[in-house]
Amino acid sequence: MKKYIAGLGVIAALGMGAYWLSTGGGEEVLVRVEKGESARAVARKLEEQGVIPSSFWFLALSRLSGASRSIHYGPYLFNKGRTWQTVRKLSRGETFRLKISIPEGWAAFQIGQRLQQEGIIPDAEAFAKLADNRKLEGRLFPSTYFFEPGSDTETVLNAFVEHFRRMVPAEMGVSTKTLTLASIIEREAVADDERTIISSVYHNRLRAKRPLEADPTVQYAIGKGRFWKERIFYKDLNVKSPYNTYRNRGLPPGPICNPGLKSIEAALNPAQTPYFYFVADGTGRHQFFKDHKSHLEWQRQNRRRKK
Repeated sequence: MKKYIAGLGVIAALGMGAYWLSTGGGEEVLVRVEKGESARAVARKLEEQGVIPSSFWFLALSRLSGASRSIHYGPYLFNKGRTWQTVRKLSRGETFRLKISIPEGWAAFQIGQRLQQEGIIPDAEAFAKLADNRKLEGRLFPSTYFFEPGSDTETVLNAFVEHFRRMVPAEMGVSTKTLTLASIIEREAVADDERTIISSVYHNRLRAKRPLEADPTVQYAIGKGRFWKERIFYKDLNVKSPYNTYRNRGLPPGPICNPGLKSIEAALNPAQTPYFYFVADGTGRHQFFKDHKSHLEWQRQNRRRKK
């Protein structure tokens, strides 16, 4: 009976301590718990960084709740003075993750730059090189992700690829050639309803064994996947590169960016049209033409209208 009463006293004391130690100011502190760190080492680190006022109370609460046996490693964002909340976060593995959104049409290096800027990976160049070595351009699916700061580059790449596999299942029959065409469509299209029409132009050119003459492939050739030259001049069309679809027939060697699902579907299911040419009309849309003569005539008239 005395032991029972003593036990209740301990629990009551711990409860009072938990309440008292969970009413701090709430200032946020980012702390990384390393793999294999003991509860005592974690408690000492948290006390040193001002997250908890007492390692004794932290360890007592951890042992009582069983949390000391299941502390998960990783980065955590803690509120100062909230000992019980700190214990719960560690036992539940509620690690701190950064939200990042990757838009359609970005190349691997651009994605790497964004990840580096947000503190998710240390080196954008290393990210791009690893993506290139694994031939992942086109398979880094544009979406919203949550990553721990300081993540391993390969782990991040794998997360992109895994999401691609979920969004683009094998039964869709998407090949590297499909992704290559989809990546060009992605860089050309603005309006969703034009994607299948743009796709039809390139399909028509491929069937006729004519060069695709796609400006985005020239941009990619000039920037080597590291930047996009905004304005293309006639002299740029002569750049020597297998990605220059003005000098080379057929598709380039691989995707020039990472397309979204709509462009992938457009590459698989082009509209049926007689068009071989298109040009941006300055409104975010395009004008489409059957032949080069009509294409040139529209451009002449457009220049007159602007004057």
